[in-house]
Amino acid sequence: MNTFKFPDVTKTAPPSAIPDREDSSSRFWQGVTEFFRKQSPGWLYFEAIVLMGIIGVLDFLTGYEVEFFPFYAIPILLAVVWGGRKGAVLIAGLSAMVWYAVDRAAGHGYSQEWLRIWQAIVRLFFFFLVVVAGIALKKQRDFSRAQLALSERLRAMEREIISVSEREQVRIGRDLHDGVCQYLVAIAYTAGLLKQDLEREASAKAATAGEIADLLQDAVVRTRDLARGLSPVDSDVDGLASALEALASRTTKLMGVSCFVIYPKSVSIPDNAQAIHLYRIAQEAVSNAVKHGHARSVIIALESTDHELALRISDDGIGFDPAKVEKRGMGLNTMRYRAHVKGGDLNIEPNSPTGTVVTCTIHKMNPGELRSDSYEL
Repeated sequence: MNTFKFPDVTKTAPPSAIPDREDSSSRFWQGVTEFFRKQSPGWLYFEAIVLMGIIGVLDFLTGYEVEFFPFYAIPILLAVVWGGRKGAVLIAGLSAMVWYAVDRAAGHGYSQEWLRIWQAIVRLFFFFLVVVAGIALKKQRDFSRAQLALSERLRAMEREIISVSEREQVRIGRDLHDGVCQYLVAIAYTAGLLKQDLEREASAKAATAGEIADLLQDAVVRTRDLARGLSPVDSDVDGLASALEALASRTTKLMGVSCFVIYPKSVSIPDNAQAIHLYRIAQEAVSNAVKHGHARSVIIALESTDHELALRISDDGIGFDPAKVEKRGMGLNTMRYRAHVKGGDLNIEPNSPTGTVVTCTIHKMNPGELRSDSYEL
């Protein structure tokens, strides 16, 4: 058993280690939205009126020579986005009236009074346009929120469907192993005893009984293999490493290629569903490497950082273009889907000097459980 250093496949820093101004801004606006959403419409309209009054005072203080009326759109948008249409229309009308009163109090002279009234009507029209724009903005916000909620529900349903499917496969596999296999073993044992009795009687049917016993033994092996295929990863925390070793051993034995596994000395993945998804991805990637990439050597590497867990399958085959083989039944979409369900990413890149590297990176369920400082082969 050799111990050596293995380079991390996740060379970029985890998202949490990189300051993200966009995230901070998003959290700020989410906080503002939540603040106004929790308020009653009456209190919200009161705040809009107070804000409109403050803007009116500032408009008066700056004089009529400084155009201040665009700022009246702020309380209107506040009313329409987090309140209702009727309240927003009321705030728009009040804003036009406040502007008219402020403009008159500021001493802005007109040759005729109807010109001031006309200016107030023009601003009222502008404020109504702000209401229309605010309604459109609110509809877009509500639609985006509903779409996000629907997307979250769909993802939750996808995860539940996958989870139920995996649990059913595990149950069927255990039933085959603990039920059908035991019956077949008992029947094979009985057939063996029958063969011995027929041999003692020098019966010509002893050979037939022996063939039946051999066929039953083969059926036992096939049924156990089927059960293992349906439930490949044991529920204990070290189940994934054992399952990957078994996969490598079967690949070497049945397909005649060199396949081995590299993983940390202490592998601990308590989330069995996560382990099963990683195993299925490795299974499909190994199959593609041998059948389509014509690889002679395949390496399955389980690696870790403080924040992420990565599974990498590399081979020395002829490689392939993922964009051209999506429709050839190679399971690439299924692999990407499994990674997506667990909130991870799947990347397929050329290997050096030949072959392909498939990397699945997911966020660790329990950070710190896997360590990449020491690996064993």
